[in-house]
Amino acid sequence: MKKTKWIILFAISFILCVLFYIKYDSKGYEYGLGCNYCNKKMPYHLTPYDERDGSRFSFTLKDEDDFELVGTGFRYQTINFEIKNLLAYGYNDTSVIVKCTDSLNTIRYLISFETGYTSKKGNPEISFKDLSINDFQKVKDKYNWFEIDKEKGYAIDRNKFLFVLGALLSLVFGLLGLFKLKNK
Repeated sequence: MKKTKWIILFAISFILCVLFYIKYDSKGYEYGLGCNYCNKKMPYHLTPYDERDGSRFSFTLKDEDDFELVGTGFRYQTINFEIKNLLAYGYNDTSVIVKCTDSLNTIRYLISFETGYTSKKGNPEISFKDLSINDFQKVKDKYNWFEIDKEKGYAIDRNKFLFVLGALLSLVFGLLGLFKLKNK
């Protein structure tokens, strides 16, 4: 009877760890960590991407062909500055707005627009143009906004790892308990 309680406890622990993993997995999408168990979509098939390289952190938005459309160091024909940092982004069903800084740390806003060309897969190609602060204030409430915070991204990534580890350990100990119970 005592071993049965432990097996039930490990089964409940396994289920909880899997549910929390799925929760953090879907939260990780906005921070560019990918999402294995969600169906979140941005317009133009864009995907947020967190590129960690040691101490360097870079956040980009990529299209369906894995081409980076906006990120640190980008400069467009329609804007006269180079992007230093991405601070936030917002999207709705039809467009994306990016909040970024230039080399003078001035906060700028960029909005997506269709270029008139199509990708190899037949979807419209986009670029970004400058958006004035007044225009941004008029439309900002129509977008879902996400702050780009590398610390939150690291925390989500860590939690995903811990819950996978917890699920695996619960599964292993639960199966060991079942085998011991079966062999008695």
